[in-house]
Amino acid sequence: MITEILKETGSAKIKDDKELFIGLKTYLKGEKLDLINKDFWNTREGNKSAIQQKYPKLIQQLSFYYSILADVNGFIKESQANNKNKDSIKNKIIVCTKLYNKSLQALADMYGLLENGSVMNTFLLWRTIYENYVITKYIINGAEEEAKLFNEYETVQKNKLLGIKLTKEEKAKFAKKFGRDYDSNEFCWAKNLRGKRIFIKLARSVKEKKFYKYYLLSNYISRTSVFSVNNGIVYNEKAANKTTVYSPDEVTKSLNVFIAVISEYAGIMIESYIDDKKQKDTLKKIVTFYGKEIDRKWKKY
Repeated sequence: MITEILKETGSAKIKDDKELFIGLKTYLKGEKLDLINKDFWNTREGNKSAIQQKYPKLIQQLSFYYSILADVNGFIKESQANNKNKDSIKNKIIVCTKLYNKSLQALADMYGLLENGSVMNTFLLWRTIYENYVITKYIINGAEEEAKLFNEYETVQKNKLLGIKLTKEEKAKFAKKFGRDYDSNEFCWAKNLRGKRIFIKLARSVKEKKFYKYYLLSNYISRTSVFSVNNGIVYNEKAANKTTVYSPDEVTKSLNVFIAVISEYAGIMIESYIDDKKQKDTLKKIVTFYGKEIDRKWKKY
């Protein structure tokens, strides 16, 4: 998608940002539907929900933006293939691109929920994106060794998932590598952080404050809490119905939060792992400009 945008806007001949942004605005008008990921767009277009019917063009623009975000890791792969020092950060690349791809999948699932007015449940997926975003920032700023441990911790998780019983020797090996609490502490790979509320410590260590209140909201929604949309003793079926709890206007307000965090996420990936300065600057401008434009348009409604 990004390659096509650069081709269509004639990026090689662009003299300044204004020319680039003028070219990008043609996509915001919905004139390039053929460039959207076909499977993704067909799913969006086929949705006849109240949100889709009220804001068809904005849903289309979200589909465009998803296609742009999905291209980021391809450029990173291309850039790192020519990086002479790639072996020194190979675990960071593996971890960060995996987490970013996982976040894109959560974003795709989230679109479907939002289109049907199911705002509350989207915050469960938003939490996934946010946690991946924070951990990615931590991995980028941390040591390669921690990224290696994070990557290898997948073995511990798979063993637990499959119910594999470890021998004493295997347990001792994991304890030596990750620490004695490896079986109960999913953040044991973060060697410099210990104790309780480790994720909060992770967020603080990378100075992430901007989205924290939404993280708290997502926790209240997903965990055992008296926080609820249904305040009565008797279950209110009408209030709980996903098509009536939230109006299209409330959905658009929620989208601002989602667009904001994924735009910043894509930005740090580009900044950290695209080596060519000109390409890095152009990609960041495309991602941030398009994200802000969509955010601005949603706020109008």
